[in-house]
Amino acid sequence: MIDLSELERANDGVSDTLTLTMSPQLFHQNLKRELAVAQREGRDLSVLAINLKPECFTSVGEFSEAMIALAFLLRSQLRGGDFFARISDGGFWAVLHIGHDHDSEVAAVIERLGLSDRTDLLHYIVARKKDSYDEWISRLDLIHFGTGTIA
Repeated sequence: MIDLSELERANDGVSDTLTLTMSPQLFHQNLKRELAVAQREGRDLSVLAINLKPECFTSVGEFSEAMIALAFLLRSQLRGGDFFARISDGGFWAVLHIGHDHDSEVAAVIERLGLSDRTDLLHYIVARKKDSYDEWISRLDLIHFGTGTIA
């Protein structure tokens, strides 16, 4: 397996230097604002968590290129109000504005991104449901950084 300690992981508070995506700090600010609006409007949000599998790559350079390509895919295929950030060395979180038909809309996003056919990554959709911001982020953290399963 490759050594991810060599992977570029800096950001300037605005964007990630490797993928040119929003910084985690800015992502969380935007997520809190979106959540407040969604609660006022009575709609829900979901996060698509994506992790590249380091064991599928032979070098840090190859892994970095895959991260950049994944960022480009998300940037070009997500809908206008959706946003995303690189949250970890090998992963992104994307906020999805999902309507009333959650399952079919999630399936459409996964299909549009071509994630189901990829063996070099794991992806999960985590709906907020009735969780507070902190509870939702804790569930996301557990999935993204922890066990990789939804509790």
